[in-house]
Amino acid sequence: MTALRLLGALIVLAFAGRASAQSTLDQAENAYAEIDFPRVIELSNQALTEGGHSPSEVARLYELIGLSHAAEREEEEAREAYKRLLALRPDAEADTNLAPRLRSPFMEAKGFWASRSGFSAEARVVRARGAVRVELSDPLGMATTIRVLSRDHAVMGPMEATEVPAEGSVLVDVPVIADAAQVDYAVLVLDEHGNRLAELGNEDEPRVFGEAPMGGPGPGAGPSEGGGGIPKWVWIVGGVVVAGAVALGVGLALREKPITLQSGVSFE
Repeated sequence: MTALRLLGALIVLAFAGRASAQSTLDQAENAYAEIDFPRVIELSNQALTEGGHSPSEVARLYELIGLSHAAEREEEEAREAYKRLLALRPDAEADTNLAPRLRSPFMEAKGFWASRSGFSAEARVVRARGAVRVELSDPLGMATTIRVLSRDHAVMGPMEATEVPAEGSVLVDVPVIADAAQVDYAVLVLDEHGNRLAELGNEDEPRVFGEAPMGGPGPGAGPSEGGGGIPKWVWIVGGVVVAGAVALGVGLALREKPITLQSGVSFE
């Protein structure tokens, strides 16, 4: 019995620890609602260190850090956090209900970006090289890794990952590009903790490059239509021919019988 209780306690602790790690962002939000700014800063930085967050979640964490540092009169720290917020969400605006003291670091961060190119990522497939070209603009040096996910569109299995250090322009080798007619791919820009700063497609909704093979279904198509790849015009012409033959047969059949009118006059 003692062993069972001990095992149960360990399971509870394991799940509690996992839930805590997964909800650190929520804990930071709760601390912000309770106006516990030091706790907000601690939890938000902890969440960033844990990694695995989406671009919108990372932006929110930097926003919470900026607001809390500003409330604690730590303007330099607030400004740096706001710079990162605006890098990921350039259309962010300061709450007009905030006191001027709290808005000042945000406005200074906005001025920082006014004369600089923003954070951005673009990608294109280079079929001849069997690679993906990624162009990155990262004035703050937030990104450390570029991860390219890929698979043969016809296979629809797990996506393979290729990682390279983040640079302004990098060519990432993706062998499946040279071999498959269609390729599913996604480009993720990651920070040092594995948080996603930018997503160009993802595992659930990847980008698709290439054209479906002749006679095969295109992206998202169900079972092949038109008789296993036979061109539609063949079926259209064939349909017309068959329809014409049926009509001719009916006409000949009618011709073999007298056509009787209501007046009783018949025509042979």
